[in-house]
Amino acid sequence: MFEEIRNKYLYKRTQIVELNKSGIIQASDDLIYPIRTQTSITDFHPFFETIVLLIEQENKDFTFSCIHIDINSNQKIIDVIFNTGSNQVHPFLIFIDFTEHYNNFQSIAQEKNESVLSFHLSELKNQQLESEKSFKNKFLANVSHDLKTPLSASLWFIAMLEKSEVTEQQRQIIELLKETATLVKSLVDDILDLSKIEVGQMELQIDDFNFIETITFIEQIIKVKAEAKKLNFILKQTSDVPEMIKGDKVRVIQILVNLLDNAIKFTKIGTVILELGAAKISNHTLLLKIKVIDTGIGINSSNKSEAFQSFKKLHDSKKIEGSGLGLSIVSNLVNLMNGKIDYTSEVGVGTTFEVVLPFTIDA
Repeated sequence: MFEEIRNKYLYKRTQIVELNKSGIIQASDDLIYPIRTQTSITDFHPFFETIVLLIEQENKDFTFSCIHIDINSNQKIIDVIFNTGSNQVHPFLIFIDFTEHYNNFQSIAQEKNESVLSFHLSELKNQQLESEKSFKNKFLANVSHDLKTPLSASLWFIAMLEKSEVTEQQRQIIELLKETATLVKSLVDDILDLSKIEVGQMELQIDDFNFIETITFIEQIIKVKAEAKKLNFILKQTSDVPEMIKGDKVRVIQILVNLLDNAIKFTKIGTVILELGAAKISNHTLLLKIKVIDTGIGINSSNKSEAFQSFKKLHDSKKIEGSGLGLSIVSNLVNLMNGKIDYTSEVGVGTTFEVVLPFTIDA
């Protein structure tokens, strides 16, 4: 039975070549390569010059692995076993065809190497991105912080100038300086906030605060801005929203003012609406649902995935000022507060931003 199995599976995978002590081929079964007898084994292939150098040794076995031999387009990868023979036995070679095995091994090894290289490249890329991000955030944080002091000083000097006796033309220049300095300070504050969030340095200040009073304060600010553009501002607030809640009052104001400022900025004619209501109240927890609706220029749907990226403007108009930081800050603050944000929009019709924020409330 064993002989039958060998004949079936190994017969065509091995070849035996008999030599004499001079390396001349005496016989071959030619099962892998056709070999001419009475010729030197070195004529068959230059690799076998090694064999001739070893042939003088007595009764020694040598194994040579993964030998590539291409004879008349018959390309194989073989292992070679060489026995130097003795006084009674001629030297002989055994060729074992491992072409399929070595090709598979090479393919697996290549895939493994590529996988390892891909992993390391990915790791290096991630490390580089993290280093770049860390450097950017530290740079922005440091530069923004250094800018705040002279900007605050500039605003103080401008305030002093406002109180002095000046001509109408000088007053207009002072007002322009004030608007410019305020805009720059607002931009610096936004960059500083964004940097703090991204490096994990921003912490929420959780305290009890009067939510109704906070919304009244925001309403007063936004009404003035809306009226300046001759827009209608409407506040819709359901009665199920508690008066006192626990959370970060400053960040709530920042989220609402940013969203409302954006709505006013991108609306030429029509209305800006702020809707507030309880999405869910249970177990001392309030899920506050906020909607900011405008009748502005809208956002192209192809830009939806980019809406919350830093410094990303969602319009091509050069007439509309902005750094592209507002929505990024809002999104980061909402995530920091374990909330959710999304929007729907139609170009030329308007945009609706919807935010859900969790707060703690008394029973």
